[in-house]
Amino acid sequence: MNNPPPTVGRPTWLEIDPQGVVANYRLAKQRVGASVAVYPVVKADGYGLGALPLSQALVKAGAKGLCVGLVEEGAQLRQGGISVPLVLFAGLTPGVERLIIDLDLTPFLYDLQTAHSLSREAVACKRQVPCYVKVNTGMGRIGFPPEQLATLLPTLQALPGLQLLGIVSHLACSDEGEEGRVTSTQIRQFNQALTLLKGENSRKYHHSLANSGGTLYHPDSHFDWVRPGIMLYGASPAFPHRNDQEEGLVSVVRWLSRVIQIRSFPAGTPLGYGHTFTTQKKSLIAQIPVGYGDGYARRLGNLAHVLIAGREAPVVGRVCMDLISVDVTDIPTVEVGSLVTLLGEDGTKRITIEDMARWLETIPYEVICALGKRVPRYHSRS
Repeated sequence: MNNPPPTVGRPTWLEIDPQGVVANYRLAKQRVGASVAVYPVVKADGYGLGALPLSQALVKAGAKGLCVGLVEEGAQLRQGGISVPLVLFAGLTPGVERLIIDLDLTPFLYDLQTAHSLSREAVACKRQVPCYVKVNTGMGRIGFPPEQLATLLPTLQALPGLQLLGIVSHLACSDEGEEGRVTSTQIRQFNQALTLLKGENSRKYHHSLANSGGTLYHPDSHFDWVRPGIMLYGASPAFPHRNDQEEGLVSVVRWLSRVIQIRSFPAGTPLGYGHTFTTQKKSLIAQIPVGYGDGYARRLGNLAHVLIAGREAPVVGRVCMDLISVDVTDIPTVEVGSLVTLLGEDGTKRITIEDMARWLETIPYEVICALGKRVPRYHSRS
């Protein structure tokens, strides 16, 4: 690491590899081919891993645009020097029209009221605002009903100050893999919506439907540009049916800490809040300075394990806000200061965000988005 881990204060930190994200971006480009643009999704602070340094690496690697969820996220990237187009997913809410214009964001239009508001502000600023028309092809969230486009499109195209770039939608079930029937239906409905853009001007439009799942499993969903998200951060969009290695993805994050105390307890000793764990034999219990205050979920108590000296050490008792207890009885080399891997590799063993998602009965997205802000992030430099 060019940025070293902490030498003062609590020894718990994240090591993030922007080049791993770049490698996964290049896999997405390989899957879609040279004629399809890839706009990486870096919303939610790069899925919790640091939007600005990851965006800088992606732009350096050739990304022609990025996707954010909120105006504030776009502002952060602009302030950090990112100048490529920034597509705004669902952040066109009342009152942010001027910010969208000033930050040169490209929003999705998903209702007439916000479209008219943005048009009025664009006219007042004497600007042309690029934007996409969002249609709902099966997700059931924001977006115009496709059957209304025939009457809505002329209205949207006529609004002054707005430059319509194309039509977009979002896949609801692309995590089902290659055989997803819902995805096939959505692709068909999306193609039907595109037929409404007729004539000579239709050639200027660029359409988008695919997320990570569409990028990897559904070539018919690629259209002009794709929006991969979770695959960039090292997890399969088809989890739990497929994993990162099966997709050819690179791991990008390690969550590390160090042992701060080791104590011996006799058999029959209850440990931690609620006494949910009792030693069955004489045991060595190590304390690790991380807890649910850092995003290490409380549910992982008596369920997860960490890695120490290339060995698995089970988490015992309840996860506290600032500490976890692990059983190191079978790791003879452990000592105060020993490195602890919460996520990532140690020797031949590894714990992936998919592993943690499986323990928590959730998805990898939530695991990394929940990583606490008080855990310092160190990004390697190429």
